[in-house]
Amino acid sequence: MNRLTSIFALLAASVCGCGAFADAVTLRSAVRVSHGATVTLAEVATLDGAAVEKFATLEIATADSGAFEVSVDMLRQKLAAAGADLKLIRFSGNTTVVRPLRGRAAEVAASLVVNVQTPSASVATVKTETLTDPREFASQLTPLGIVCNLVSNAFGDDASTMRLYIRDADLAKLAAKPGLRYEIIPRSALKTDRIDMEVVAYEGVKSVSRERVRIEPRLSRVACVTECDLRRGAALDSVSFKSDEQFLAPSVASRVAQQDEVNASTLARTIPAGSIIESNDLARELAIRRNDHVMVRREVGMVAIEIEAIAMEDGSTGDIIALQRAGSARHRGALALSAEVVGQGRAVIR
Repeated sequence: MNRLTSIFALLAASVCGCGAFADAVTLRSAVRVSHGATVTLAEVATLDGAAVEKFATLEIATADSGAFEVSVDMLRQKLAAAGADLKLIRFSGNTTVVRPLRGRAAEVAASLVVNVQTPSASVATVKTETLTDPREFASQLTPLGIVCNLVSNAFGDDASTMRLYIRDADLAKLAAKPGLRYEIIPRSALKTDRIDMEVVAYEGVKSVSRERVRIEPRLSRVACVTECDLRRGAALDSVSFKSDEQFLAPSVASRVAQQDEVNASTLARTIPAGSIIESNDLARELAIRRNDHVMVRREVGMVAIEIEAIAMEDGSTGDIIALQRAGSARHRGALALSAEVVGQGRAVIR
């Protein structure tokens, strides 16, 4: 009888536990990394839970070419190979598009190494705040001061209105201890929503600690925030939104719609009250409509080729749409072209 009771208890526990995930991996829509950099799990996905956070530095791919996609199946395979129990992990999202950084941001962050020598005298404790102003510490030869300098230099003009979100535990790791020499090594791109750095402490020539910290930049933006639930097609006016200065993650700050864009615009999608209005939320004038004849241009070196195509969907300037070469039979299996809309009746294959 006791044996039967134990079996039923185990079955009940397994049924109750079914579908209860302790950890979550949520794929980001897109990320930018330095050319040749190692792409880690923490860079392509948001991690929730101690069991998955220990795999934050798990290598997923190497960015040694152009843009590419990381699928949820690839993450499952990598985590399983690393010893993770997939039954306890909830996955969200399908793919993350990994693109190379542009311009100055394309410099390889991992090559930046800064040595910091702390004074032997006691160092004042850094006050813990929700958001840290990097300008307060940029002049200090401490781990926190060097981190503030590195991030500020990466963001250029935006640094003047930037704040850093650093968790209390990470702030403690950035507090200098007397007599130790520090090495700060960026372990991710410096112009992203989440920046990983390694803090190595030396006593003489001997390494005494090596710890990872995460810094999350926030940029000041005047955002238009909806006052009520707004449906697709709604006309925006001064009653439907308010202007509010907020500190936002760089990826969000880059999408915030300006007030002059919002005024007298209409919404392209339904958004709830309290939402920040982004540029993509606003309906844009169509430059190409479905079934329009479009001149598609392709440049190969010094040679430019133009063909006539038929639009298979609507598109505004900047959209990537599907087209089919004019004169070809239109059927489900027909080969489609993808091109960027650049104007009325014009598109370019990038």
